[in-house]
Amino acid sequence: MLTTEWTADMDNAANKQFVEAFQKEYNRRPTVYAATSYDTARLIASALKVIDGDVEGKPDEFRDALRKADFDSVRGKFKLGPNHYPIQDWFLVEVARNAEGKLDYKHVETIVEDHGDAYSHLCKMDK
Repeated sequence: MLTTEWTADMDNAANKQFVEAFQKEYNRRPTVYAATSYDTARLIASALKVIDGDVEGKPDEFRDALRKADFDSVRGKFKLGPNHYPIQDWFLVEVARNAEGKLDYKHVETIVEDHGDAYSHLCKMDK
């Protein structure tokens, strides 16, 4: 058993698209690192879209857009806390064989919802 913030079998459109495209490209299941990296790229892209790519001319607007985290996460519901740490659900999973007979994470239960950094109240990132 282990805990994670993401599994390949999460039931949301962004995740299904990501897993399908990743498997097609790399012929294997994505890892949690691939999923969080993909989310990071989508977060940055969503903020760039808001400012029409003008980071130099609109740095404050870019930061504000990043804070809003207005994108469809592969993790499902997702937002950033006051210290920019993700607020997300965490899951208990076990490693088991999937339908293709390969080892994969199998969701056991949601262990905490909307979990953020316990120390966020000590770090208010104003800029």
